[in-house]
Amino acid sequence: MQATWVWVLALFLLGLLLRVTNLDLKTAWMDEVSTVIFSLGNSSFLLPVDQLVDLDALLQPIRAQASATPIDSARFLLQENNHPPLYFMLAHLWMDLFSTDGVTASLPIARLFSAFWGAAAIPVIYWASRHTFQSRWAGIFSAALMAVSPFGIFLAQEARHYGLAITLISLSLGCFAIATRAILAGNAPSWRLCLGWILVNALGFANHYFSALSFTAESMVLAAIALHQWRHEGIAVLRCRGWRRIYTVALMTTVSILVWLPVLINFYGSPQTTFLKEEGASLMKFINPIAQSFAAMVTSFVTPANFFAQNPWQIAFIAGSILFTLAFIVMFVPAMARGTRLLNRRPTGHTGLAIMGGFGLAMLGLFALICYGQGSDITRGLRYMFTYYPALMILAGGIFATYWQGRSPADALSVATPFTQYRLSGRRFVQGVWVAGLLSALMVVNNLAFPKYYAPDRFIPFMQAHSSHPIAIASTEKIFAEPTVIGAKFLSLGWEIERSFHPDDAASGWTTPPVFFAIKQGDGVERPVTESFANLVSQFTEPTDLWVIRPEIDPADPLITAKPSICQLAADQPQGNKGGYLYLHFSCRNSAPALG
Repeated sequence: MQATWVWVLALFLLGLLLRVTNLDLKTAWMDEVSTVIFSLGNSSFLLPVDQLVDLDALLQPIRAQASATPIDSARFLLQENNHPPLYFMLAHLWMDLFSTDGVTASLPIARLFSAFWGAAAIPVIYWASRHTFQSRWAGIFSAALMAVSPFGIFLAQEARHYGLAITLISLSLGCFAIATRAILAGNAPSWRLCLGWILVNALGFANHYFSALSFTAESMVLAAIALHQWRHEGIAVLRCRGWRRIYTVALMTTVSILVWLPVLINFYGSPQTTFLKEEGASLMKFINPIAQSFAAMVTSFVTPANFFAQNPWQIAFIAGSILFTLAFIVMFVPAMARGTRLLNRRPTGHTGLAIMGGFGLAMLGLFALICYGQGSDITRGLRYMFTYYPALMILAGGIFATYWQGRSPADALSVATPFTQYRLSGRRFVQGVWVAGLLSALMVVNNLAFPKYYAPDRFIPFMQAHSSHPIAIASTEKIFAEPTVIGAKFLSLGWEIERSFHPDDAASGWTTPPVFFAIKQGDGVERPVTESFANLVSQFTEPTDLWVIRPEIDPADPLITAKPSICQLAADQPQGNKGGYLYLHFSCRNSAPALG
């Protein structure tokens, strides 16, 4: 037993090391900016609007304030965003340890908090898997896979709440596995376990609302077991002490969800809840959720390189990694299917597979219902896989524990390699998958895989290269009647300028420091955006290259059709997409007289 915990500790430390490596390498994207704003106890409406400002003034929403409290984090979050406050309140306490009043938050520090939670899931998944399959080896292999999982590391390295979500879902699944095994054996789960399960579920929902999908899948498995026992043993079995405790867990978990109902109603219908909605019918609408779910599962174990290649060697590296991943899939998928059948033949494996495999099937059914029934593709972006990712690690741990017993390429536990006659022993297969995961993990932490959606480090030098005058950067921020976060994408650009292209740095590429302005539009804003736009550009005191961040490129854009007389679309890169930023590029002559 002591040796087991040495392995678990070593895997935890390895997973933590990977998750904290190069936390400052990737640029911040808008969701991380939003996290930092609320974690600091700030409002996104601190963004200066309808005025020309410098970089220092622009970044006020991501500057620490000594007077802010965790209550402020929750208050502004619930007013402006669609997430529950647990992570943000905890992150406020964390950020407070490293923040200086009036100083811009540290992106690596913000990400470090999530990385710690992501690593904490490793020993938890060992515990959950060990109880699911009654096997310490299953637990060790689940922990080993999670330690190097490229998907797990990708989520843990973001300043978001998914690292904590994975840990809480893993805890819930462990309680679920222990309680379900007790019910199947005719015993009652302990009150300590049940109370812990209730608490974990309450915290899970207070961290991410989609955790309710995991709780629903657990209840579906338990309902199927209840139905089976009712049919074979009669209704009386469902009144026994064990089932009464399960009912208590279900009731209290439901109550812990319902207390959030007023908050859920408040932001229902906001763009933050409807952006996944897809209208109309098409073949791709049917295919995408399946393909994206499969890709998410594969990237839990291995991922190809995915970055902006700038030379033939980098292109060759990406192509090679894609070919390797395809070969891996050809070998891995049949091996896992066969391993599932082998695991099912063992009594403890059969029960664990029924529990966690049933959970996985229930989750896939819920995802399908949401994607095809409700019309919202929650498989986009992969992140919502956190709801069943721990179960995937548990199942893989059970299968790998089975293969680990195969020592010869000639025995029944050997695995065929793709496109050859060569076979791997079960143990070599397990080792090979783990090494492939480690190599993928190294690509993730070195920004060679799982790139951010926005790349301000590409857009900023692009603006500099295609501007012949001082630069102004602008954005329009739409406000809705429902809770709205403003300025997150705009701030991601300003934050990267401060981090890597600060105007005070002689090598930053600026001839003069850029200026910024954001324009409010939408609910409660009476002034037309074109009027505000014209008023602000009229304040330019010298010829200016103006870059405007837009939500879409449209020839009928009012900023084009009703542009101010002193501005025209630039001849050089007038519009397009660079680093994920859709832009309009104007060349504006000065209107206001220079001061002095």
